[in-house]
Amino acid sequence: MADSTDRTLSKHIRVSPEQWERIEQASQGSALTANQLVVELAIEALDRREWPRSEAEIKVARASLFSAQALARGLIADGREQEVQEIREFISGIVPDPDTGG
Repeated sequence: MADSTDRTLSKHIRVSPEQWERIEQASQGSALTANQLVVELAIEALDRREWPRSEAEIKVARASLFSAQALARGLIADGREQEVQEIREFISGIVPDPDTGG
């Protein structure tokens, strides 16, 4: 039976010297080579795009949304609606609102 190295592909990517230096430094002291680290990190990033992956993540997201809504309603009831808008704008600068267009 062939090992996994017999089935690997050789592909070329372009990185700046500074990027490669960071990758090499990050791989030092680990069992991974710099090339393997790049591949592992790329796969991990792709896997994270499939969020939420668990029931726990869904529950945390729901709890966060509930808390945010409760806090916003409290601020509005206290006559502090402008603060709610400022917070929304600040958050949108960090994490853009999802596209609500059809």
